[in-house]
Amino acid sequence: MTPEMIIGLVVFAVMIAMVLLGVPIFVSMLASACVGFIAIGGVRMMIVQFTTAPFSLGANYTYAVLPLFMLVGSLASVTGIAQGAFDAMHKWLGRVRGGLLYTVVCANALFGACSGISVAGNVVFGRLAVPELERQGYDRSLSYGTVTGAGVLSSLIPPSIPIIMWCLITNMSIGNTLMYGLSAGIIMVIILCLFIFIYSLVRPGKVPSTKDLPKVPFMEKVKSLRYVIPILLVFALIIGGAVWGWFPATVGGAVAVFALLLYAIVKRVPPKEIWHCIWDAAIMNAGMFPIIMAGTIFSRFISLTGLADSMAELIAGANMPRIVVFTMVIIFYMICGCVMDIPSIIIITVPVIFPLLTGLGYNEYVLCVMLVFMCDVAGMTPPIGMNVFAVSNALQVRPMTIFKGCIPFFILDVVCVYIMAIFPQVVEFLPKLMGIS
Repeated sequence: MTPEMIIGLVVFAVMIAMVLLGVPIFVSMLASACVGFIAIGGVRMMIVQFTTAPFSLGANYTYAVLPLFMLVGSLASVTGIAQGAFDAMHKWLGRVRGGLLYTVVCANALFGACSGISVAGNVVFGRLAVPELERQGYDRSLSYGTVTGAGVLSSLIPPSIPIIMWCLITNMSIGNTLMYGLSAGIIMVIILCLFIFIYSLVRPGKVPSTKDLPKVPFMEKVKSLRYVIPILLVFALIIGGAVWGWFPATVGGAVAVFALLLYAIVKRVPPKEIWHCIWDAAIMNAGMFPIIMAGTIFSRFISLTGLADSMAELIAGANMPRIVVFTMVIIFYMICGCVMDIPSIIIITVPVIFPLLTGLGYNEYVLCVMLVFMCDVAGMTPPIGMNVFAVSNALQVRPMTIFKGCIPFFILDVVCVYIMAIFPQVVEFLPKLMGIS
């Protein structure tokens, strides 16, 4: 092991220790990278890296996509899109046994086509669905688990903010990666619905009968689909531009924002609320951009030390099966999920984990989707679990009560991550069908 690699390993360990001690993520990475660059190349190298990286990031047009998609999610929340999706799905699925649980899953998938982040779905559908679930007599743990578990669909369904962040860090195609995320998202909707169906059969006492609920006329069901049209239009703009060449993925956010602004005006959303959405998106971006900048500088340091390459060579030399290496990564992500949020996990782990696993032969697009999904699943692990705390704050319920309900969904999601890892064809099917390699 070269001196540079030893420095890289020590600095990485120090950075993780600082994060665990409560030092802000971006401060931990910047301070560690600063010391690391000085140790390797002196003060001059540190100054060069710390002056060129922020400018190149700030001047990069591609990064404009992040605040725009954040604004898409904010506008979707105030225009009633989530409520419309929930009402439409409820009318179609409400009288099926476990129908409200299916409604939560499908409405989350639809809302994810606008929100891009799981916490938004957790909060919105926690408030929309849980009162109705309790009124109809659904088991509380199952209700909380479904709302929290279905929220992770937003990390897969475009425009996924975590996937976009991953692409910005690794210079992967945003449009192509979002299509792989859509493929995995559709699969997860099916799997979650199958799980609810089987659970209803195995534990019938947890799911009330729907025989006494009033029938919804067919024409009323058809009319309810008009609530879904805005979501489908926004989704078509985002995906259509990226995949069919109407405009680049970086422009898709701007087009979607323009469409939702028009829709907000039609819906007569007060200008004050629209301005509040713009302000929220700006605040979120202001909080996330320093993390991205610090992560980029830290990634440069890790790349310079050759740490990721040496780890890959070391593991390859040990002849460990790649599924064993993948399992070690999954355990590491679970540990990270106990103490960090999703953007922080992505920023910290990508410089080391991504080249390590791609070097073992994993498809980079499938790998991105799997690990982003795992980051969100890790948000259901105690004691922090950002997704759980979002639902807890929205419902004013003790977090441990929600953690208990999340256990079956957490296990299911981890199993699904392994299925994607062992059989990547299930994720590759849709992109390949659309001509994306």
